[in-house]
Amino acid sequence: MAVTFSKKQLVSISVILAMLFHFAYYFNLYGPPVSLFKGFRIYFLALGSAIIMIFIYIGTYWRHGLKENKAIIFYDLLILWIIVSIIRSALEFNSLGQFRVFLLNTYLGLSMLPVFFFIVGVNINYFFSINRLLTIYLIVVTIISFFFIDYFEIQLFLLYPIFYLILTIPLRKNWGKILVLLVTVSIVIVSFTNRAGILRIIIGYCIIGVYYVMCNVNINRRLLKFAVFCLLMIPLISLYLGIQGVSVFQALLGSDTIDYSQMNPYADTRTFLYYEVFQDLMANNAFVFGKGIGSGYMSEAFETYDRSTVEVGFLQILLKTGIIGVLLYLSVIVSAIYKALGRSKSIFMKSLGLLLASYVLLIFIENVVAYNLLNVIIWIVVGICHSPAIRDLSDDEFKNLYKTGKLPEANRKDVKN
Repeated sequence: MAVTFSKKQLVSISVILAMLFHFAYYFNLYGPPVSLFKGFRIYFLALGSAIIMIFIYIGTYWRHGLKENKAIIFYDLLILWIIVSIIRSALEFNSLGQFRVFLLNTYLGLSMLPVFFFIVGVNINYFFSINRLLTIYLIVVTIISFFFIDYFEIQLFLLYPIFYLILTIPLRKNWGKILVLLVTVSIVIVSFTNRAGILRIIIGYCIIGVYYVMCNVNINRRLLKFAVFCLLMIPLISLYLGIQGVSVFQALLGSDTIDYSQMNPYADTRTFLYYEVFQDLMANNAFVFGKGIGSGYMSEAFETYDRSTVEVGFLQILLKTGIIGVLLYLSVIVSAIYKALGRSKSIFMKSLGLLLASYVLLIFIENVVAYNLLNVIIWIVVGICHSPAIRDLSDDEFKNLYKTGKLPEANRKDVKN
């Protein structure tokens, strides 16, 4: 008897595989050695997850219910450009071994594939199951992480989803709120030196603060969008100043001449990355089209001619896909932000828009693009913000959907699995 799966089941399997890969990958990096997590085997979890999402993108009618065709056009163009960038790199390989190293690497062949999880976010039918899976992951991995709490920052990396789960506090029951709060306190205590991780947590609670303010104070939508617009202008202004020879990082952190240390939160670890990547792109005339997903850059600091990973998401996208890729990537996210802020009925949806705005800001200083739960969840959130059915929910309907999985009557009729 043939085994068949519904689209909803396939989505859940893909998310579970992504979770298993995320756990295995970061446990292997920051935890004790486990032979099961060594080598290429764990990457087949990520590859399987990605293949399922690609199949759903190509083989199913996932666009049902999407009214804003312009956003989908930009999303499809982004997917096309990612495929072109992957093919460009694949054509340079001389053996299957080189292709395997490229494909089974979270920072190379797999790095841009989380964008396919946009499909998960746009369908209101997946909202309850995905959030339930994230809560189960939080509980199970939190328990496991306490047994290895002595390993440096392992809890922070294993529990990457906490940046999103913080925003679900208003939707949760009391025990769920306490759980998220206790987990974040634990992460902050044991991983305080990780600037980006702690900053994501701080931003999450700041957004929660804004959420409760908006529950009691009527904030004009135009004012909120203007504030976010000013926030999103910060990276552009910083880039302009950088081109003029003024480093924003050095201005904020100071010109630290001491060698970098993880324990020094004031160390400037970004200025030289911008300099080296920009120099390499200029030397190769690759600003517009990039160098391909599998490409690297020449780094004097790391003493290599082909460093394939950049610790800054913006630089990584620019290096691999060029200005075209950056514009397509950001256009889908920025349009999601403004739909969440200006075309939604719930305060929770506006908090998701603020989360994406903070992501765009952080992508210029951190947020490495890779196949991990940070990027998977971000693209699920992008899809949620583009979904007319989800944006049409009130806060009470959101709470009911989050807790029970029951859709409003109108959505039961209009939305398919």
